[in-house]
Amino acid sequence: MEKLLIADKTTWGSKALNLALMQEYGLPIPAFSVYRLNTFREGTQQAYLARKQASYEREELSLEGLSETLQTWSRELVKAADFQQVSELQTDGLYSVRSSATVEDSRDTSFAGQFKTHLHVPAHQLREAIAEVVSSLYSLSSLSYLLHHNIDLNEAEMLVIVQEMIEGDVSGVYFTANPQGVLNEHIAVLGFGTGDQIVEDRVPTTTLTHYPMDQLTYFEVTEEANVVTSPIPTDAQISALEAMASQVNELFGPFMDIEFTFKDQQLYVLQARPITTFEQDISELEAKIILDNSNIIESYPGTTTPLTFSFIQAAYSSVFRGLAQRIVGTKSVKEGEILNAYEATFQDMIAMVNSRVYYQIQNWYQLLQLLPFSKKIIPVWQDMLGVRQTAIPQTPSHISGWQRVKVSFNILKAFKSAPKLMQQLDRDFQAIEQIYLTDYSSSASFQQLHELFVTLKEAVLDQWDITLVNDLYAFVFTGLQKYLNKKRPEAELELTGIEQIESMKPANELARLVIEIHQQPDYHRQLRRIHNNSHNTLIRSFVENDQHYLTTAIRNYIQQYGNRVPEELKLETATYQTHPELFIEALLNYPIEMSQESSRQLNYSTNGSFNPIRRYVREQALQGIRYRESSRLNRTRIYGMMRQIFLTMGQRLVESGHLKAVEDVFWLTLDELFALPDTKTGSANFIQQRKEKYQLDQGLPAVNRYLFVDQLIEKNNVGIHIATKQSNGETFSGIACSKGQIRAEVIKIDSIQAISPQDTRGKIIVTRMTDPGWVHLLTQASGIIAERGSMLSHTAIISRELGLPSIVNVSGIMAALETGDIIEMDGRLGTIRRVAKGGSR
Repeated sequence: MEKLLIADKTTWGSKALNLALMQEYGLPIPAFSVYRLNTFREGTQQAYLARKQASYEREELSLEGLSETLQTWSRELVKAADFQQVSELQTDGLYSVRSSATVEDSRDTSFAGQFKTHLHVPAHQLREAIAEVVSSLYSLSSLSYLLHHNIDLNEAEMLVIVQEMIEGDVSGVYFTANPQGVLNEHIAVLGFGTGDQIVEDRVPTTTLTHYPMDQLTYFEVTEEANVVTSPIPTDAQISALEAMASQVNELFGPFMDIEFTFKDQQLYVLQARPITTFEQDISELEAKIILDNSNIIESYPGTTTPLTFSFIQAAYSSVFRGLAQRIVGTKSVKEGEILNAYEATFQDMIAMVNSRVYYQIQNWYQLLQLLPFSKKIIPVWQDMLGVRQTAIPQTPSHISGWQRVKVSFNILKAFKSAPKLMQQLDRDFQAIEQIYLTDYSSSASFQQLHELFVTLKEAVLDQWDITLVNDLYAFVFTGLQKYLNKKRPEAELELTGIEQIESMKPANELARLVIEIHQQPDYHRQLRRIHNNSHNTLIRSFVENDQHYLTTAIRNYIQQYGNRVPEELKLETATYQTHPELFIEALLNYPIEMSQESSRQLNYSTNGSFNPIRRYVREQALQGIRYRESSRLNRTRIYGMMRQIFLTMGQRLVESGHLKAVEDVFWLTLDELFALPDTKTGSANFIQQRKEKYQLDQGLPAVNRYLFVDQLIEKNNVGIHIATKQSNGETFSGIACSKGQIRAEVIKIDSIQAISPQDTRGKIIVTRMTDPGWVHLLTQASGIIAERGSMLSHTAIISRELGLPSIVNVSGIMAALETGDIIEMDGRLGTIRRVAKGGSR
């Protein structure tokens, strides 16, 4: 056996070459040597192989016979080989013996799992182990694979890696893309002992999942009888694996399969090769489906039920189809053909994975590219929505140059008329609301409710696409305002002063109502007595029928703002309108001193520039934001109408025996709901299955972006325990939205349902994203930090109106900070520093 020198590494075969390259790069590789059977390349041996292959091709020798013959021949060659150079290894050591065939681990021929590997080999058994590895080149499966790829037998040579055996405490395989088809998801499988135990499924395993761009890592641990039987990776081990994967990707490119082991907490890389399970060449691999939760998480945080998703999917489809009709036109045959070409895009503007809602962002880009100056507009749109990964995927275009000119004219026309059309939309909404108030009845039949749903849906969606034009209007002018004031750090204050901004009205009215109730002690005592001693049904009856002027004020508030609650756009959310008892509880638990402070706090800024250009841009930005907030409140009211219709439909289905409980309606899709009265089969089983899946999905960490090769893939969180890696970082940064420096205690909010205003008083709220229903919490806080968001997110807009320091789009902040931590934040610079961890002060 000939020991190959490092200078000859390009002839080593991919596996050995990769080890050498990683070693040169500084990765921790156990000491190894590469050996060649030096008699293999002799003319007589080459001629022998050629004769045997020819016999097989003439069908004189079967594949089985060829395999047996060549395995015997190769073993004899090893047996007769000179092992002097191999004998130089330490006699008291243990080694691993691995293949490094010249045809192995290439992008076209992986030979994954075809060749032998021997572990724990003492020096005196190396000849036998090497013979087994060399002969495995001609095993029945290897030979079949080789001949299937039309590889000449003389082209395939088996080199052997003899490596110091590391008796790992924990070993595993790390994929820098999920082989099932998720390109931005790293997957590692770990088990106790050496890697062969894991590959052969002989030990329980832990699955580690890592999203590099999100700085999110979690692991799933196998449990048996409530006893953890698989390894719990330490933060140090996780960090070492992530750093190793990053280095391997830098060296070889993405989509690598890496074997590793830990010995006494030291990480060793055993081998690395391209992932071989993708159906296409990885050099051409790209994501066809890109999901991103930028901005949409503000409306649909956390998990969402099937009814809500199917409803918003239909709404998005209709609104974007309407926008395309507005800017493309509908009069000519050609325009109709263009719209038909984009129909599949309209249908898939959003998607749901593990009960969470995402933009199908590649489809958004496809439609945005219809706009004039799209190369300039898309970056502004990304900035305003807080899109972190700004690469724009290639998407097909279905319009000609002339059609693009017409589209440009139409969008500019719509852009110019957006303010006037938004005013008209506000007026039209009053008529829509009147239709609902006239036609809705809690005793209506299922058919009548369905007809009302269709009427409202058509009336709302008829002109609702103008809100998308207004969003673009607000984005463009806000982007211009930001550009014109980029050297003025206080410029974000110029986006305040939106008089009577709709998002602030519920907070203003709530504060006023709390004060009025406390000014009437008898009424306050009566309200508390009813709340403490009555069933929810009696509380609702009191709210609906009592004639006291304050009860009338409560009814008016519920009618106007009863749907403005956290997670208001989820149909399954209990609102003040559907559950008035929740509003009574909120009124009674809202301390009077906070209401008085809120009343004083809600003052509007009058900041503005004297520069005429900056003043004009500011006015247009504020106008776009004002109409954006107004349409969002109207949207909340529309969802309130739909929620009530669906709940009443659920009541009818309970009465007919199709559902067990009214709330089960939320576990149906729209199509299933409308078809259910005519269905004889039961729905209880699949509703229960959906509830169980939803419960499991809630336990999965939220992922901000997915890159799927060709189809959506969901996690199966069944029978596992999930733990999230904690960050040890002390400094963080994001988008500065509202200036102010503050040092205070953190309150981390993952679920708003268990939080009351007094919990946030004087603290810095840290969360993933807020929505309009958070206003009452923000008025009591001293600062707000969000993991997602942009300059036009709700967090940013309201914090500026309140003069509250705010920073958004802070990657990994939810994993990094805990309630009770003391931090300093600078809303002007967008910086955060942890001063002390909770409990360490």
